[in-house]
Amino acid sequence: MQGNTDDGFMGRLPGDAIFPIPRGWVLDLTDRIDAVAAGFMRRMCRARLAWRQGCWAALSIGAIDDPDFLVRATGSADWLDASASDLILGFAELSITMSARQLIEAAFHSCPPGYLGVLRKLHGEAPAYPAFYAHLHRVFSSNDPRDRLRARSLQQVGGLNETKIEAALALQDVALLTPVALTRFHSVQTALVAEAQAAAARRLNVHLTDDDISAAFAAGREGFQPWFYRLLRQSKPEHALPTDSEPDLDRVDGENAKQIGMAMGNCLDVERVMPRSLSGIWSLVHWRPENIVFALRRFDIGWAVTEVHLPRNAGPSASDVRKVADRVRPLGILCPVPADPEPNLRVLSDAFGGWKIGDVWDFDEG
Repeated sequence: MQGNTDDGFMGRLPGDAIFPIPRGWVLDLTDRIDAVAAGFMRRMCRARLAWRQGCWAALSIGAIDDPDFLVRATGSADWLDASASDLILGFAELSITMSARQLIEAAFHSCPPGYLGVLRKLHGEAPAYPAFYAHLHRVFSSNDPRDRLRARSLQQVGGLNETKIEAALALQDVALLTPVALTRFHSVQTALVAEAQAAAARRLNVHLTDDDISAAFAAGREGFQPWFYRLLRQSKPEHALPTDSEPDLDRVDGENAKQIGMAMGNCLDVERVMPRSLSGIWSLVHWRPENIVFALRRFDIGWAVTEVHLPRNAGPSASDVRKVADRVRPLGILCPVPADPEPNLRVLSDAFGGWKIGDVWDFDEG
């Protein structure tokens, strides 16, 4: 072990302040120690926060029941024959003389650079699970390039808590293992969502680099993902459509949606069109000579028309749908044309609020 330094001796909080021990496994273990070594809990409540983290790290690996901890801490093999209560008493008496670094070294055989510094940032917060300390120690002891990047980023984040660290431990995409990203992740789930978004961006833009994704995320705002939107705007749909080789049929995407919408007098929302058009299962197609837009949806039996949009948002009639069907069916695209009811049943269209062709034909999922 390293010699005594100023890196987290027990000491006392300024002004005889008391910092409560969080409920959970730390409090339970401290209570066990206090039952054998009365006054230990009181001393811990007044101890400096860095030392507490070192002590809790030792407790997380079962140091009060493990003679090997005391053997490593003292160099004496006598502890191998000690009783259970003597081990607890030995830990209580010895730990208060050790620094946080020494406690960590005795618990994990080493205190890698940066590990104690990250624990300091937790202040008085105790992790929910004891395994947290060992998991974090493995990261700081690892030679894996991703873990080294993970450790460096954690060291550079000003304010840390268990949730942010857990998010960093869960991430695998190196583009998001940056101090800026780790600052913004408030849960493991938000980190994994961002990682899934980055994976989609990589899939759609093979030219994107880690730096591109990191920079886009850094330019984003917390609580919203404009970074993902920017990356998607650089993307073009890769999936083939049966209409691709037809000169009069144009696929609608993020680049031309606004222009086509203006020409039709409709509102084609780029934010909605763009992600759907990249999905591989949906697309809008503009039939230029007729100035009609229809939606294609991929089903297990092939591509099918599920929407027909006319200029100025006019509702399509059966004849409009039939016109589209005549154009796309030779391309192998399904296009069901709604049938009209029998003349003597048309009156039903006005019953109970009525219906229109789109009500019974439109398969749009929103």
